[in-house]
Amino acid sequence: MIDNKLWMDYLKLLEGLSKTIGQLTEVEQKKTLAVSQGRLDEVEDCMKREQALSLSLRGCDQKRETMLARMGLKNIPLRQLEQHAPEGLEMETKRVANELRGKYSVFQSASQVARNTLECNLRAIERIQERQQQGGAPTPPPQEGASQYDLRA
Repeated sequence: MIDNKLWMDYLKLLEGLSKTIGQLTEVEQKKTLAVSQGRLDEVEDCMKREQALSLSLRGCDQKRETMLARMGLKNIPLRQLEQHAPEGLEMETKRVANELRGKYSVFQSASQVARNTLECNLRAIERIQERQQQGGAPTPPPQEGASQYDLRA
């Protein structure tokens, strides 16, 4: 039998993970915007924040593993957590698990967009540098609202 207090502490930890993943998603979205606008200082700030949040996630994950082991649920995936909840906490467990899975899914999408945007713009920067080294004309500044780099090169 799992202690209700320990279970509730575990659910609070999962809610904290959801919050941190939500913050990480916001950072990824800001990074995407900064990259597409060529604001490298903001990209660096986002990457520093991303690193700090990732460390926080690692710490939370270690706590999560420890708590699961204490409850005898070491290898139970999140999608099966509700089945192991103490009586009366099944719905709350389902809500917390669904929220975490949803936040993680949104984060994965935002992270992929940021990665693709960064890769596209890095290639454009490399092409611009190659042109400049070959004595080509510099690329004119972007129009308002456009990406800083001409990606058609």
